[in-house]
Amino acid sequence: MGADLRDADLAGADLTGALFLTQAQLNAAKGDAATTLPPSLTRPAHWQAGPPPRQAPAPDRSQRTRTGEHLRALRH
Repeated sequence: MGADLRDADLAGADLTGALFLTQAQLNAAKGDAATTLPPSLTRPAHWQAGPPPRQAPAPDRSQRTRTGEHLRALRH
C-alpha cells in the first residue's frame, strides 16, 4: 500500500521523478495544469485546467446609494 493522497493538494507540484506513484493516487488527489507528471501517468479529468477563477468583489452598496441619490438630485 502506498501513500494516501486523498484530497492532497498537488497543484504546481513537480512529480516527474516520483517513484511508485500510481494512477489511483493521482485520481484521489487535487492538482492543476501546473502539476507535472511522470510520462507513464495521465492527468485526472477533475484537475483544474488552470488557476481557479477569481470571484468578482461584491458591489459596494454605499456607492450605489450615493449614485442613486446623485441621480435623483439631478432630476429635480
